[in-house]
Amino acid sequence: MANKLRLAVVGCGARAQTAHLPFIKKNSRIHIAALCDRDEAKAAAMKDRYKPEKIVTTYNEILSDSSIDAVVITTPTYLHHPMTLAALDYGKHVFVEIPMALDETQAREMIGKAKTKKCILAAAHDGHFRPDAILMRQLMERKEVGELTYAKTGWLRSAQKWSLTGTRMETLTKGGGAFMTLGTPLIDLALFVLGEPDPCAVSGMAFKRDAKLDAEDLAVAQIRFGDGTILVMEVSWILHEPRDVLYLNVYGKKGAALFNPLEIHKEMFNRLVNVAPAINKKSCYPTSYQGQINAFAAAALGENKFPVPLEDSLLLNKISDAFYRSVKERKEVSLRASSGKK
Repeated sequence: MANKLRLAVVGCGARAQTAHLPFIKKNSRIHIAALCDRDEAKAAAMKDRYKPEKIVTTYNEILSDSSIDAVVITTPTYLHHPMTLAALDYGKHVFVEIPMALDETQAREMIGKAKTKKCILAAAHDGHFRPDAILMRQLMERKEVGELTYAKTGWLRSAQKWSLTGTRMETLTKGGGAFMTLGTPLIDLALFVLGEPDPCAVSGMAFKRDAKLDAEDLAVAQIRFGDGTILVMEVSWILHEPRDVLYLNVYGKKGAALFNPLEIHKEMFNRLVNVAPAINKKSCYPTSYQGQINAFAAAALGENKFPVPLEDSLLLNKISDAFYRSVKERKEVSLRASSGKK
């Protein structure tokens, strides 16, 4: 069993700089062997802070380095599939952002390759490691708000703050619009908080400002579960709002649970009372980012299984496929019919 995991970070953009590198550095079991980005100046700017052994501009330099045990892939979604397959072919463990792939077929190929190569493949479900999300799930399991009736979630980005240039525009033109970019982590968080109910059907609508783009700027989806409850999601980055709006609201027969910040409202003494315990909101993101990279390192070093199964990642791609099919066909799409299982 190796004492340290020699790891390379591929893609040194905002996500790598905020959600990965600071927490990789804090894990004493990880050694940063390389930073890889086609923009050499971007990667070089982080050299003093993270002290990688080397800075490279091509992925092949990572693949051909037999001393590198694992890669963290934080590139645009359309690159997840080819980069993951290549790393697995070279016997490297992979930690990749969600959505894991552009569609279910790609995701299944990635999972199959990991099993064949006997390598760890894990996806960044950071919401599963958030203290407030874990607490909200526990409260839902205890039925603090009664039986679930309805849930809704949304991420509405202000057009003033969300510039569509560079990598974001590249993503839009090569697959990965508002639904995949903003909606996937929301749905993942909602499913986790709700106790991972069984989704059976999806209906959706989408809007794109430019017909030449391959992906949408606004998406609305309804996910129906086997027990008759529903989750409604809305995401966009083109709304003319003064500030961003991010929410997850869950409604039960006896109350409501609100996320970000966590509140549990129940009717007591003829009025609504917030019974949620106090939690440090500022620590939630750092705790989740640290928790997921620690878990990946432990899995790659052969110490523990990664706690989030790949079936959770695959389900997100199934939902995404069903959403886009629903938009195209203008009807509800059964997840069971679109699962692709034999």
